[in-house]
Amino acid sequence: MSPRRASRSPDPPEAARIGLAGLDAGPIERAFRVEAPGESLGALPLPFEYVDVEVEVRRADGAAIRARGTLGARAVAECRRCLEPTRIRVRASWDALYRPPGRVTPGEEGVWALDAQSGELDLAGPIREELWVNAPAWVECSRDCPGLCPTCGVRLAEQDCDCAPPEPDARWAALEGLGGRSAGASEGASEGAPEGDIP
Repeated sequence: MSPRRASRSPDPPEAARIGLAGLDAGPIERAFRVEAPGESLGALPLPFEYVDVEVEVRRADGAAIRARGTLGARAVAECRRCLEPTRIRVRASWDALYRPPGRVTPGEEGVWALDAQSGELDLAGPIREELWVNAPAWVECSRDCPGLCPTCGVRLAEQDCDCAPPEPDARWAALEGLGGRSAGASEGASEGAPEGDIP
């Protein structure tokens, strides 16, 4: 992006909006941080602490406006195995097209309604959408986290415990030996690979 003018000073959380004054003179580039994304962007998949946004806004065909940019966000959530706080980072590129409401088809991907009378471009929708798409489906502190002992609750990555292994579930007994593997092995093989922090 090489716009003719740029503003890179930090903005308050509510500034997920960009003023359009002077857009006819050339593209506008902005960089800002949303400090309270859960409040200003709406419901999010993780408790994000902040979202850093870089965006370029320019005129598109007709009355449309295109906004392209990148975002970087950070959240801290519990590991689903050991319940330890785990830092998650999300980075993504995004591209949004804004059209007058009469030219927006419901369900059209990447197209948002433009409120020309407000004189501002609301970026909350595209940013929120990218966070939902790029956030991990689950949080794990590491791919090989052993989790907690289901009996005593000790964190197995830090110490062993003397608890007896859990009794096998009798409901799987009829499947034992099928295909040369136990039911427990079959069940484990169907699980997807764990996801860790997004770099």
